[in-house]
Amino acid sequence: MRTVSYSPTKADLFTPWKRADYFGGGEAQHTTSLCAELSRLAYCRKKPTFPFDQDMIQSTLAGIGFSQCKFFESEDAASKGGTHCFTAIGTDPDSGKQIGVVVFRGTDADDPTDIGDDADLLLKPWDAGGSVHTGFANALAAIRPALDHSVKSLGVPILFTGHSLGAALATLAASLYKPTADVLALYTIGSPRVGNLAFVATLYGIEVYRYRDCSDVVTRVPLPEMGYAHVGLARYIDRNGLINLNPSETVIAKDRVAAEGDYLLKYAWKTGNVGVRDLADHAPINYVWAVTASGHS
Repeated sequence: MRTVSYSPTKADLFTPWKRADYFGGGEAQHTTSLCAELSRLAYCRKKPTFPFDQDMIQSTLAGIGFSQCKFFESEDAASKGGTHCFTAIGTDPDSGKQIGVVVFRGTDADDPTDIGDDADLLLKPWDAGGSVHTGFANALAAIRPALDHSVKSLGVPILFTGHSLGAALATLAASLYKPTADVLALYTIGSPRVGNLAFVATLYGIEVYRYRDCSDVVTRVPLPEMGYAHVGLARYIDRNGLINLNPSETVIAKDRVAAEGDYLLKYAWKTGNVGVRDLADHAPINYVWAVTASGHS
């Protein structure tokens, strides 16, 4: 029986910033909940334009003790969308030590640039080694010159994080900056596969926390048959909102079948809800609620 909150709504999937009660008005419970909520905060913008709502993000960060926020966005972000990232410095809830965070926005349903990046899935050689998704690599390149200097000058251990496309960009960034920065960990929320096995090896030595919510379709693409592999063990959120470390595909498949049947009966037919659980489970708030309820990283 599910006791963790769950949202099937289109609003939470397509406009995740509109549920503005970040961190429940308090502080992050632990490092994972910090990263999950920061990944949702990265979607925060003022429609109809794509650039960050910097005032909202900075005030939210200040409320949890983070400051020195810097924003990095594609040159034509205001008119065409593109890549969006922010950095900040604060205190790690788990260790109590000062850290930096590098947070990437995921796919914005209104942004054609994001959709194009997601679809450009041929593998190409990557600077740090191996081969990666061409669209993801191009998206990071759009802000890399400015981001390079900031990441290297943070001067504290760094957490890289993001949701969806943002998780993919965080993964690329962690591998890229590993030789020149103190990478504390990589937290990915609803991440697609990013590159091949040789690329995965470039992240050796980095603590990776990869969260996958039940039926979330984004976590199942691109396919392994195309040469792609996931980074790190899965922390699987089951249909009841409980986190399981690296369960077998058999266990996951059984849980997904039950989850999707339950979704059809309870949610799919209601106005304002997403039609299938494969998409509803990708909503950032569902990750936030599940990892916050878990009470640990």
